[in-house]
Amino acid sequence: MEITKINIKKITPDKGLIGFCSFIIDNSLFLGNIAIFTNKNREGYRLIFPEKKVNDDSIKIFYPLNTDFYFKLEKAVNDELL
Repeated sequence: MEITKINIKKITPDKGLIGFCSFIIDNSLFLGNIAIFTNKNREGYRLIFPEKKVNDDSIKIFYPLNTDFYFKLEKAVNDELL
């Protein structure tokens, strides 16, 4: 998997939220509206993936299926911001 483009939009910090990001993966898949939060347990930032609220339920729009993929995305964001 290759991250071919990353875009970060910073916002005024609010309760740990510092911005949103999007990625293009392998020049084939766009992932967007991923929230960037400060990391409470270690240096850097963590990612929260989009969800839709339906009544009392949260439906995940998309998310990493394994930690390797998540940490690759997280590293790309941290490399851009740190």
